[in-house]
Formats: sequence, C-alpha cells, structure tokens
Amino acid sequence: MVRHRSVIALSIVFGIAAVSAGGAAAVAADNTAAPADLVLLHGKIHTEDANRSVAQALAVRGNSIVAVGTDEAVGALVGPRTRSVDLQGRVVLPGIIDAHTHPAQSAQDLGKCSLDDKALTAPQVKSRVETCLREHPGDRAQWFEAIMVNPSRLTLSLADLDSILADRPMLLGGSDGHTVWANSPVLKLARITADTKDPAGGHIERDAAGKPTGTLRDNAADLAFAVKPVASLDEEAAQLSKALDSMRTVGITSVQDADVDDDVMQMYKRLYDAHRLNMRVRGSFHLVNLQESAAVLIGKAAEFRAKWAVDPDFLRADAVKIFADGVIEYPSQTAALLEPYLDGAGHATQNRGPEYFKQDNLNRIVTAADAAGLTVHIHAIGDRAVRSSLDAFADARRHNGTTDNRGQIAHLELIDPADFPRFKELGVIANFQLLWAQRDDYIDGATVKYLGPKRSRYLYPARSLRDAGARIAGGSDWGVSSFDAFIAMEHGITRAAKRGRPPLLPEQGLTLQDMVDAYTINAAYALKQERTTGSLESGKRGDFIILDRDIFSLDPFDLHSTQVLATYLDGREVYAKAK
Repeated sequence: MVRHRSVIALSIVFGIAAVSAGGAAAVAADNTAAPADLVLLHGKIHTEDANRSVAQALAVRGNSIVAVGTDEAVGALVGPRTRSVDLQGRVVLPGIIDAHTHPAQSAQDLGKCSLDDKALTAPQVKSRVETCLREHPGDRAQWFEAIMVNPSRLTLSLADLDSILADRPMLLGGSDGHTVWANSPVLKLARITADTKDPAGGHIERDAAGKPTGTLRDNAADLAFAVKPVASLDEEAAQLSKALDSMRTVGITSVQDADVDDDVMQMYKRLYDAHRLNMRVRGSFHLVNLQESAAVLIGKAAEFRAKWAVDPDFLRADAVKIFADGVIEYPSQTAALLEPYLDGAGHATQNRGPEYFKQDNLNRIVTAADAAGLTVHIHAIGDRAVRSSLDAFADARRHNGTTDNRGQIAHLELIDPADFPRFKELGVIANFQLLWAQRDDYIDGATVKYLGPKRSRYLYPARSLRDAGARIAGGSDWGVSSFDAFIAMEHGITRAAKRGRPPLLPEQGLTLQDMVDAYTINAAYALKQERTTGSLESGKRGDFIILDRDIFSLDPFDLHSTQVLATYLDGREVYAKAK
C-alpha cells in the first residue's frame, strides 16, 4: 500500500519521458480552476496516450482526470482538501480492461468442488470427485457439481459417471467451457435420450448403439442446465459481487462479459441499483441459434440493447456474441478446421469439426448486426471458423460500407496465414487470450499431434497478426483461466508457462508494450469506450492502478508476481492492498 503524505512541490527525475504538449496545456488550463480532489506525485505515469508518454504526476477532480504532467505543474492543483499520494517512483497504469470474460456465470462456480484443470484419467477424476463428496456431502436431494475438469484426452462414459454418483443429479464442468458431463439422473430430468436431436450449435455424444454417453458439447449442455435448480437473484448477485471484488485486486476496472442474457444482466443491475457494481460492464448478447433468420436474431438483439441501456458509463449491452465453433483439443474437436483433424497416428480423418451455421446466414446475421450499430463479437478457435467469420465481416463491409462498430474475433487459436492481413483490411479486432499461449497438455497432448507440424506453426499467432497491422485486445475468458492480466502478459511475451519451460512458438511473442496496449487502450477501443477510458489523459475518467514494481524494467518471466497496490475507478479508490 502506498503511503499518503503531504505533497512537496518538487520535480524529481526518474528518467521519465517528456510530457506531450497537449498534456502540458491541459495542466496549464486547470491551474486557474478549483483544486484537485486527488493528486499522484513522484511516479511513473504510463499514460497510454498516442505517444505512450510517461509523466510524473496526475490529478483528478470528481470522476475525471484534470491534469497529467510534471510534479511541479500538477502540484499547483493541491488545495487544503486535496488527497495527495506520494508514489515514490512507482508505476501507474490505466485500469486493466478485460475484453473477453464471463464474470456473472463464472462467479456462480465459486465454492464448488474444483479439479483445478489438472490432466487426469477417468479413475483419477472419480477419486477427486469422491473426495469432494466425502468432504462436502451437502443435501442428498440437491444437485452436485464439480468444475474445472480438464477435458484434454479425457473420455468419461455414462457408466463412469454413474459409478461416481448414481442416485443424485451430478454435473462435471469442463475447464474448456465447452464440455459438460451429466450422469443418468440428469439425463432423465433433461429428457435426453437416443431420440433427442442435437440442438443448434451443440452435440450430444452417443455410444455405438446411439445412446447418450453423458458428454454434452457446447449448446447441448444447455439441455442439462435448463432443468438444474437456480439460486435466487440475490444469491447470484452476491456471488458476482465477490468475483468483481477479486477482479479489482488485480486492477480490472472494465469488463466485456462475452455471453449475456436477461438473467446475467439482472445480476449486474441488482448490484448497480445497490451502488455496489464498481466495475464498468459491457454485455455481449448471445445469439444462440444461428439457424434463425437474421431479422429475428438482430431484432431480439436490438430489443435487448434498448432494455439494458442502463448507464453508458457502467452498464450496457450493445454487442452480440456468436459461437462460430467450439474447442480444438482431443477428444472434443468441435473447432472448425479448413483441413481434417489427424488421428493419433498422424493420418487424416474425415472430421473437420461441426458446422453450427450456414455461411450465407452467418453473412446475413453479421451484416444485419453491423447495420444496427451492434458490435459483433465472434468466438472462433479453428482456422475455418476464423475464415468464415472474416468472410461474414467482409460481406457486412460490402453491404454497409465502413462502419465504426468494432467487430472482433476472440480466441484465434489457429489461423491460416492467408487470413493475417484481412484483420487490418476489414478493421476486425484480434481479441486474444494469450495466457493460453504456452506448452502444456492442451497443446502438446491434445492439439499438436492432431493438427500436424505444418498447421501447428500458427497456434495463437499474435506476432504475425500484429505485424500484419491488426489491433490486438486482451481478455481472460475467466472462468476458463485466470483473470490476472499480468500472467497473460508474461505468457504473451515469453510464450512459456514459466522460466525454464520450453516455449510455444517464441517467434510469435509480443512486446510488453504490445501487451499493456492490449489490456488498456486497445481493449477500451474494443469496448467502444476509448474516449473515456484506456489511457490517462485530461478529460478521461479516473480509472488507474498503482503497481508494486516497475514492470517495464522486469525480466518478463517475473511479470506474474506483479501486485496491484491500489485500484481507482472514477477517481475513487475501490481496492487497496492490505499493508
């Protein structure tokens, strides 16, 4: 925690770059105005402005920044009631913006049995879940859930599931966010039988006789969730509040919730109405059935946007979410590929992944959303899904001309090189989750051998996209992975899990400045709020964080240890690390 004391109007040199002329003008203009409510002095303020200027000091009045500049200039705004913070040379960044996350849904998993995303065999899964059942048996009439089950190379039969728990509904949630295992009691309640058809955008796995195995992929999981008892809105909002509290401890001040519906937005609204939100939230309305007409889907999205236009600064839902495919890892293999998956021996199969839409209808949906002024946010893992998404954006461009709706594709695990330049050409934001850009069981055991070496050269190709002129935004996809942006920054640079581990395609590593941009000004642009957040400039909101170390002088392998000492939102301290 930084120490607070009276300000000494003294310029201290830290090797800080000169403040831009615009910044100096802003200070001069405000010197004749009322004193600031808060000033930060003697620091390294990384402004993220157009010149990436670094200043010594910053002043806030109300909810907005009124000056960024030298200690001497900003110190002139100190009045008798001004709160002054001596940064003692510490680094200040704009608040972290998570451009792809699921706080409301993931918050509901807090406190559940977790298998910690460890690579486990079926017997090991059974043992871990049985331990949870012994330690926290709960009410025998209630459903039991375990989360963060690593689906990589894992096959669970219905007999496996029922051997864990047969007389009580049980769901196991995959850590990929796209796999759910349901035991027989759940299948019975959900009326999932051999005659049940796959829902749009989902797949029910079946045995040789056509009977469901209990494994539900993508939207098929909704069949089970639909019959699961739900908590009260107050309980759900309380869980969400806990999650947002944790997010602020790592400096997050804005989120783009990448999959919302009325239930999710009600949770945020409950916190907003109680003045407990303390997070800027932009929702992406999930277009569930891509086989519906564009007019129907975008009509629903427009109504949803109007209904949830609560506060342009703090709560809105003016984006739509589309799932173009699922996940790439074996045995799921629901990502859409241009060429077939390989089998375990390296031979081509007939499987290129599912088709969750027809291209002409996707084109119409994206074009209609773009015409309606909605941001289109597409989940695409495989190279065919990425290409289909880009084709849809290209069709929207042909029909609507150039708009400013900030279309984006998230995840981008595999991209064909021919599509690298299309991101810049079409103005599509590359919304990466680069914490995943590392060698692990997902990559080594469940991906590379099923793609082959040629295609595997383009896994999470962040540097190639950056060099092709794409704008890169950063997101976590929590609860699939950690929402700590500093861990993601480390992996995005080093492409390795930790020091001493072999990297994944190190030539695709980004710079620290690239990664900071991704989680600040570029993410603000993706959320259509760069006029108010994402950089520390006069007139913008007072969203910023104070760090315990200078990340710009660190070995990148130490970035994960970065601690946030304080988080400010709208000029208010909403988190302070205990001393």
